[in-house]
Amino acid sequence: MKHFNHKIFFLILIIIIFAAIIRLFSLADNPPSLYSDEINQGYNAYSILLSGKDEHGIFLPISFRSFGDWKPPLPTYLIIPSIFFLGLNEFSVRFPSVILGLGTIIITFFLVRELFCSNRLALLSAFFISISPWHILQSRSAMLVIVALFFFELGVYSFIKSIKNYRLFVPSSIFFVLSIYSYYGMRVVTPLMILFLIIFYRRNIFSTIRWFFLASFIGFLMLIPLFVVSLKEPNVIVGRAKTVSVFYDQGVKLRQWELITQDGLAVSPLFSRFFHNNIYMYGRNILQRLLSHFDGRYLFFIGDKSPPFQIPNMGILYFSDSIFLVVGLILLFRSKERVKFIIIFWLLFSLLPAALTFMTPSSNRTFNAVIPLVILLSLGVLEINRLKYNRINHMTIVLLISCVYVLSFGYFLRQYFHSLKFNHADYWNYGWKEVVNYVKNIAYRYDQIEIADIGMPYVYFLFYSQYDPVKYQNEAIRTYVSDQFGYEHVEGFDKYFFKTNLDWKNTKNNLRPKTLYIVPYKETLEDNNFVKVINYPDGKAAYKIFANE
Repeated sequence: MKHFNHKIFFLILIIIIFAAIIRLFSLADNPPSLYSDEINQGYNAYSILLSGKDEHGIFLPISFRSFGDWKPPLPTYLIIPSIFFLGLNEFSVRFPSVILGLGTIIITFFLVRELFCSNRLALLSAFFISISPWHILQSRSAMLVIVALFFFELGVYSFIKSIKNYRLFVPSSIFFVLSIYSYYGMRVVTPLMILFLIIFYRRNIFSTIRWFFLASFIGFLMLIPLFVVSLKEPNVIVGRAKTVSVFYDQGVKLRQWELITQDGLAVSPLFSRFFHNNIYMYGRNILQRLLSHFDGRYLFFIGDKSPPFQIPNMGILYFSDSIFLVVGLILLFRSKERVKFIIIFWLLFSLLPAALTFMTPSSNRTFNAVIPLVILLSLGVLEINRLKYNRINHMTIVLLISCVYVLSFGYFLRQYFHSLKFNHADYWNYGWKEVVNYVKNIAYRYDQIEIADIGMPYVYFLFYSQYDPVKYQNEAIRTYVSDQFGYEHVEGFDKYFFKTNLDWKNTKNNLRPKTLYIVPYKETLEDNNFVKVINYPDGKAAYKIFANE
């Protein structure tokens, strides 16, 4: 491997500048709205900044209670400096994700360089992650997984470097713990990866056992607050996992009952239950869900069907990636280098959190897989480039690959910056900002404002009106009773009241005096006596606002 020279530095700098432009361009406006999870983090960061407490009045929480869920704290705390310097707005909420997204590109370069001793492979990996649709989508939104990936990858890199410089065991331990404080899925992935690395490098670790134990002790101390809080509230550890787990889903139980019933009297009940036992049924279900992430339709054509993780008419990877991924995978399995096991197990561990849920395939829960997939892709491109061609054919291959990716990237830019914004703004709860900006200017005329509780509108009113956190903490009306999907709702604050089952057909015949109503357009198709209609960017109606003076 050549040393890190000026040429390498210049190329990685170009990649970072290019990636920064793509990630910062129109950041506040695209995605077209702050999603409910993003805006909740933003307001809670604002609340901590001004009052030291979250929206529930908890002082510097170890886990943030959010819509009935418990969010790991680190992503929210990282937004606080951004709000302090840039104010409470869309850009400040998403800016930390951009910085950490750029950070993962840099770490990827050094990680691949360390593993494969190749500057070319490292540069190519950094470049491909810089143009990855999957990575761009996550690093332009304030989602937990981009924070988790940054610290997880930094932890892996530091661990591998610590084999040569044992003092790096300590920062590696710190980074791994920070990944656990960033996203639930890391509470599965990180311990598994640490265990794998310990086994993989066991001979090297035993020679520096004191530093390894010191790092482990520091990591344990950092996790104590999480364990202490979980004693009072067990859901802090698992979050909403229990409601999306395959073990919570009744589909497996129903299928098991169906199979046993089909056996009927022809088979002994003992044998029937033996062959259709829980271990087999759930194990098969988990394996099917894990393998669903290798479905070509998901990877290259459809992507994640769950908004806001969907890019219109695209997978999470480019279709052009498919050939190079296959070549890279074949090359990796044929390789005699031991580092291939790091890539393989990293990929498998990354898929496990999603495989344990009934919401698959999932690009959000498996986001850690972007690194091993990018490495496989880069290996495939280099391998095809190494094949023996004459000079003309070699240039033709290089030009063809370049043209394919230019076209693919251009199509992604159109789908992301145009189609997502103008045709699929509903993916991101578009409209609530516009509702709040209109309502806050006329709210003084009304004694009460009733809002259909769709997409957690209360937090949009808090965020865009920059509502005093201390005042809200004292006057919020909430029962902490979860609905059938596990979500908790705010019933109201000040003069704002949020109705989870607002029946407009009945409500419009019994309007309260001096009351404003905000209702989804689909429920008011025949009513034209509105005072304001909020439209999506494509001109279609999103919400109607009615007034009873």
